[in-house]
Amino acid sequence: MTMYLDRVGFESAPEPFSWKPRDCSLYALAIGAGIDDVEFTTEGNAGVEQRVYPTFPFAVVSALADAWPDPCFGTGDFPMERAVLGEQALELHRPIEPSGDVETTSRVAGIYDKGSGALIVIEQRAVDRATHAPVFTSTVRMFVTGEGGFGGERDPGPRREPPPDAPPDHVVEAPTLPTQTLLYRHGGNDANPLHIDAAFARRAGWDGPILTGQNVLGFAGRALVHTALSGDAGRLGAIEGRFSTPAYNGDTLRTEIWLDREGAGTSGAKFRVRNQTGVVIVDRGAARFV
Repeated sequence: MTMYLDRVGFESAPEPFSWKPRDCSLYALAIGAGIDDVEFTTEGNAGVEQRVYPTFPFAVVSALADAWPDPCFGTGDFPMERAVLGEQALELHRPIEPSGDVETTSRVAGIYDKGSGALIVIEQRAVDRATHAPVFTSTVRMFVTGEGGFGGERDPGPRREPPPDAPPDHVVEAPTLPTQTLLYRHGGNDANPLHIDAAFARRAGWDGPILTGQNVLGFAGRALVHTALSGDAGRLGAIEGRFSTPAYNGDTLRTEIWLDREGAGTSGAKFRVRNQTGVVIVDRGAARFV
């Protein structure tokens, strides 16, 4: 197999995407919102102003990825079953509104040799179509098993700290549905067959469809909003995490949160997500508050 190193630096043409309040409500359901979360799920029809979970941009970038040649943006001729989402970072340049109209540009930021595999870094930047003001930046790090050893550059970072060796400040347990990946297919605009096609998932070496890492990170973001941020979704300025092991439909996601204290307040948090047996799903998660 061959990695196409000449794709580094390649940038797509701007792709438009718009959303409405109903899209934000469906996304909220896809990351565990329930009957008590009316401010996130009822488009303002319950007598409260609609709020949007800050990880909603994952649904935007997933929808736009359908226009790519493949999930890894044409960076090699390897089988797509070998590509898994290794890490995800999201920086919010302003709070996400219930309605939006953006233009997103995708760029291959790097292809790195990890020895046992290849690491592909793709950055997506969204700006408001009317004002061209930055809205969010998403960075994905895709790991392709068995494609290392091509003599490429080594991975330059980032180096994230593990959570503190202390009891967490908050713990949130959220069960997923037996059809969670199908719900996220619609709410999160995830068309990857690894998450919805059992035969495809088994060919890739899994027991069945696995939750996309972005879905799990959305559950973690929701946990942060309702604990550390007391429901104020606009205060989450950035979130990132490394995906250790996939979760499956029906798993319970346990988000453990350690606050970064600064004076009398909190500037952010470290977190991780485990399943019901204690296996770590998202490791070395970090969030920044504004």
